[in-house]
Amino acid sequence: MSIYIHQHHSTPSFNAILKDPKGHELAAGRAGINTEEGFIEFNSDFVPLYPLGSELEIYRLYGKREVHRFCGQVYLSDPSLIRLIKVTDEPLANASDVCCTDVSFPGTLSISIEAPKPSGLFRKKKKESVSIPAVLTAMTEHQVEIFAEQDTPFPTEQVLSLTILQPALFEDTPVRVRKVFSYAGKTTYLCAIEFEPDAAHKRRMEFLSQHLMQHPRIFSL
Repeated sequence: MSIYIHQHHSTPSFNAILKDPKGHELAAGRAGINTEEGFIEFNSDFVPLYPLGSELEIYRLYGKREVHRFCGQVYLSDPSLIRLIKVTDEPLANASDVCCTDVSFPGTLSISIEAPKPSGLFRKKKKESVSIPAVLTAMTEHQVEIFAEQDTPFPTEQVLSLTILQPALFEDTPVRVRKVFSYAGKTTYLCAIEFEPDAAHKRRMEFLSQHLMQHPRIFSL
């Protein structure tokens, strides 16, 4: 599960805050996740010592926001590191604009181009729509991640039309390319959603909420 768009949950380390169960901040530092062995570690210049089995919480930061909470029991504690086991976790409500789960929904990306100008005077240039197959691979409230196979990627700031009909999430929805990751004819686009009708946005938020409930936790993988 990709917890943050373009930041996979197994990123080696991330900014974090250590707290006690009452919400008191104990230290700021970095944390890392090991889902295979079922623990999360927190590192800082100084970490308070806690007895084994103590309940503590680690909050992942996205910028300055707390976006993901990890709760567990102390397994290892020294002046610069704490390791928690028996970990449970949950994305926080204020992460709706960055929190997402992996999806794989086929669709199309379209762009309007000017057709060759017909001969003769006073004739308008025609616009043609060119579509390529694409796959929606991740989605947040305001962003989408799209995979496509193409030799020449679209540039950043290009506005494209995204259509995903199964499930019905987007239909000719304008998205603006923010980042391009391309290699060997395969391209991933990180795009901002430019405009979405209220009804479509509400329907998509309901889908995201339901999908997150079905795949809600890193440590439930």
